[in-house]
Amino acid sequence: MLPIRRIYPSTRLLDAFFDDLFESPAFSIPDLSIQCPIHDVIENDKEFIIEAMLAGIKKEDVSVKVEKDMLTIKAERKEIKDLKYNRKESFTGKYRRSFILPDIADIDNINASLVDGVLTVSVPKLENEIKPAKKVIEIK
Repeated sequence: MLPIRRIYPSTRLLDAFFDDLFESPAFSIPDLSIQCPIHDVIENDKEFIIEAMLAGIKKEDVSVKVEKDMLTIKAERKEIKDLKYNRKESFTGKYRRSFILPDIADIDNINASLVDGVLTVSVPKLENEIKPAKKVIEIK
């Protein structure tokens, strides 16, 4: 069984190689619309939990969708125009992260909540793990 795997957006390909260094919002590239808030993936016996730190983002500006085995989180933090920043480490703009779900993910019972700036997506595990049938390939 594979755990939940993160998909790296093609515009941030270097993140795949320097993940620990460049995941900080302080290192985000300002010309790109995709930013990098902190997120965690946790697994226990019953579920996978994805937590994304989305401080300052309203619930109506967040969407969580599943298509086939891909879970995608999208959010947008709008910039307040009248503020003068002396230092700005928070992100503004669009956020998108996609994760490949394992075969044991129960996609019909996924739920999400946004509390205190933390988006929590719970992906329950199926009780009976689905294993692919074995097949012998004849060599011709």
